[in-house]
Amino acid sequence: MPETNLPLPVYYAQTLQSLLPIFDDSLSLSDASTQATLSQALDNLHLISRMISSLAVFSDNERIEELGDGEIIFMTLGWVIGEAEAKGGLGGVDDRKATLQRSENAFNVFLSLLSSYKVLSPDEQAESSAMAGEAGLPRDPAKRREAKIRQYKREKELREQISAQTRNHPAASSTPLAFILALLPSTSDRPSVVSMSTGSTSVNEELPDQREVTLLLLRLLHTLALSSLGSIKMELEILASAPIEPSSVAAGLQDPRAMRNEEEDDTWRLDRAARQARPKELISGGGRVLRPFTILPSTIGMSDRERLRTEVFRSDHRLPTMTIDEYLEEEDRRGNIIRGGGQASADAPTESELLALAAENDGTAEAEEKGEQKRLKEENWAQYAEENKRGAGNTMNRG
Repeated sequence: MPETNLPLPVYYAQTLQSLLPIFDDSLSLSDASTQATLSQALDNLHLISRMISSLAVFSDNERIEELGDGEIIFMTLGWVIGEAEAKGGLGGVDDRKATLQRSENAFNVFLSLLSSYKVLSPDEQAESSAMAGEAGLPRDPAKRREAKIRQYKREKELREQISAQTRNHPAASSTPLAFILALLPSTSDRPSVVSMSTGSTSVNEELPDQREVTLLLLRLLHTLALSSLGSIKMELEILASAPIEPSSVAAGLQDPRAMRNEEEDDTWRLDRAARQARPKELISGGGRVLRPFTILPSTIGMSDRERLRTEVFRSDHRLPTMTIDEYLEEEDRRGNIIRGGGQASADAPTESELLALAAENDGTAEAEEKGEQKRLKEENWAQYAEENKRGAGNTMNRG
């Protein structure tokens, strides 16, 4: 792990050196050790970013000519953070979304810094502004293809120029991290570097063209950042429509093989009985059928032999079943079965007759209560008949 008491350029170089195997795809991102190295490097990069902010290395009212060579190289920090963040977030959909958003913010800060110092050429600045306005590559396929071709040609040209002018001449196809490391002090030599607070932090002063190479590198990183932002936008759109993940606790407690067995279609399994559905799951409270089901004959009074025979010689489809008794019980529970009617209902005494019979039992409290109820009912009816004369409501369309 890098030591924090090192000069800032050396500390930055050591951090990038730890990221180099990850950026050139030598290590698998799915390995826990790789993610641990990436997390530690990100902590170091954010620490460097806070140190640069506290030293006020960059300012909005400065020009690129006012920065030293050792200060310009730290303009690459935003791109490195964005790329490093994009390689993490493998803990699920939510984790990946948060990681991509942090990466997007880092890239936007990097592009804003280049724009404020006018590092880009007019064409590159116009393209950057256009892509920022459209939030990515153009949606038109032809324009998108032209934009990608321009980016590829510019990237190839800048890579060749940087490779030719950088010490040790790294391959043009190398990761940009190798180009940045070539412009920083060697982590083994650790040459003396003046403190950044003095305003002169130049490293490798024996290279007169280092400033030009650094500016070319910033233009290359600008092109790569635009491409990465387009990829991030598309991935975020895909993740936005991804299904909600189950809780990690439930996923950890259940065996994945058991989950697959539970989800397996049981229509062809002869040794697995269909799950018995409750009547409430088949018919809603309003009488709407929720699931197709089969009504079976009543099993009341049926012997075990007959019942088993009906279970063996059944239909070949596997629908939920409900006996006629269960169906009638469910209909009765929902109030869809009318009780009464017929001759028995006609022969039954009316409410008035029941009150009259109960009132005949003189001398009892119940008789007095029923008599009072009978009197009130007759009084209410007489009052109603007096207020509503016979035929008063039927005027035959006459006023």
